Amino acid sequence: MAKWRTRVEYLGVLAGCAFALALGRGCSSDTQSGSTSHKDAGKDASGDTSTADGSGGSGGANGNCQLVGTSCAANSDCCSANCDPKLQACANPVGSCKAAGQACASPTDCCTLVCNGGKCGSKLCTSDNQPCTTDGECCGGKCGAGPDGGAKVCQPLNNTCKTSGNTCSANNDCCSSVCTNGTCSAKPSFCTQTGDTCSKDTDCCGGICTTQSGATLGICSLPAAPGGTQCLVAGEVCSGGAMASADAGTIPQCGGDCCSRACGPYGPTGVYVCQPASGCRPTGDVCTKDSDCCGSTGMPGGNGSVTCSKAAGEKVGRCDNGQGCRPAGAVCKLASTSCNAENNCCAGNVNKDPTVCQQDLLGVPRCTGVGGCGDAGSMAGKACASSADCCGLPCLPNANGTGFVCGTTCVKAGGDC
Repeated sequence: MAKWRTRVEYLGVLAGCAFALALGRGCSSDTQSGSTSHKDAGKDASGDTSTADGSGGSGGANGNCQLVGTSCAANSDCCSANCDPKLQACANPVGSCKAAGQACASPTDCCTLVCNGGKCGSKLCTSDNQPCTTDGECCGGKCGAGPDGGAKVCQPLNNTCKTSGNTCSANNDCCSSVCTNGTCSAKPSFCTQTGDTCSKDTDCCGGICTTQSGATLGICSLPAAPGGTQCLVAGEVCSGGAMASADAGTIPQCGGDCCSRACGPYGPTGVYVCQPASGCRPTGDVCTKDSDCCGSTGMPGGNGSVTCSKAAGEKVGRCDNGQGCRPAGAVCKLASTSCNAENNCCAGNVNKDPTVCQQDLLGVPRCTGVGGCGDAGSMAGKACASSADCCGLPCLPNANGTGFVCGTTCVKAGGDC
């Protein structure tokens, strides 16, 4: 287990690439995506530390937010919106968000969840039902009349859980399932959690951001897939928001409710999330077209019966079960485990031939296409369903984007993965 966990943590930063490409996102390095580091927190591209927030004021004990390493008492003191309670000092942001003063296009770009005048604000957004003067200062993006029709307060964006930036006391208070230093975390994973704050569809693990008319912020939801499974999709928090460093023994057996049957720590945050499977997407995971799914027409090691199941008019769906044996790339039951998964891969029965179900490079157990592989050097350029088919090589999108082939080397930041 220790070896597997190290591999997942190492690959955690890149784990969202295949997911991002499937939903039409770019795939870039941390620097390109605007995440902050120790040396640049609180500065914009010109090095200016001036800041702006949605209410026209500035946060921090001295009138401006504090840089990483500076003493603090609360998250709202820090440009990174993260005050380490043990060190009582501002720490790096949780996840890949932008610190105060950096350029932004929407509140969800910013650690403070405040974007005003094209720059991230220096005050953490105001929690639900607290006094406010403008929409921009509120975590939910709306400042309106209080319950008695009196003074304005920030309106909740979601009434069933607390969205990112709101004060919290436990993980289960938050839509993100992660309460960090008394604040609901916005970035525990490489995608935004179901029910949490979003500004566009591609923010969300489920690929859908539902926004009310006239609102600047919406909430993430999962696609309605007729007959589809309700497993947790890639990127969703698993194990109740546990973190590898604090809750080392809480990885769910057999991946818990993850569609990928793999729940492990996401590198930048250490929060346990459902790991995205390499290559094609298994049953239950998010898709936009049939060719995203393992066992669809044209994919190796199956009968072509799997489709991307979508509700009428929806652009995003979930891969269905298909018919017959489990195709190459489908999640399966390893011969060495007793997890509740199918052991009849199209390449053979796992109990008779253990090579037909192998872990891919992220530790996800996958049906292979050929019942094992030979020399890795001979696999480059050959069709694959997952990296489990490639003898240690990555399984990458092919040139026309309708299938996958075994790669030859690691992929530079910004390349298909």
